[in-house]
Amino acid sequence: MAADFSTAMELKNDLWDFALNFYQQPGVEVSCLRLQDDYGLSINRLIYACWCASCGIRVQTAWFSGEAGQWQQSITHPLREVRYRVRQHKQTQTELDRCYQALRKAELACEQVELALLFEQTPTAAEETRSVQLVLDNLVAYLEFAQVRFDSETELLLGPILSASNHYLALNPPE
Repeated sequence: MAADFSTAMELKNDLWDFALNFYQQPGVEVSCLRLQDDYGLSINRLIYACWCASCGIRVQTAWFSGEAGQWQQSITHPLREVRYRVRQHKQTQTELDRCYQALRKAELACEQVELALLFEQTPTAAEETRSVQLVLDNLVAYLEFAQVRFDSETELLLGPILSASNHYLALNPPE
């Protein structure tokens, strides 16, 4: 089933704002990139799991696929592969940097669409108490969905993500 773009999509939303801020927190980018490169995990899904927990929402594994998953597989991933190939070429052909930067910008725009699709499917009402434990539960649910074992190595890589989540929860108490 293809994504339904017949209705207006809210590209700028709470999940997008959270993602932009959260990814900049100490250690989060490095951890997310390692989890992506070493385990094939989606940075957007990792951030989505954290955002849901910060809203008091326990994720349902079906949310990790759906239209957002289709968009990621058919649009974002192929574009990322092209960007990676251009990155290799620009090491010896520096004039390709402008092309590479344009691809980075396009990939970010595709990720924003993906996050909007994830945002649209999420219930608006909190179901549980916001906590770092809920963040961990959501992250482990994503790991299980992606068929990645939660072990000492993945736990270590999740450390900065959990720390940033704890910091976010402390600075943003429930209303």
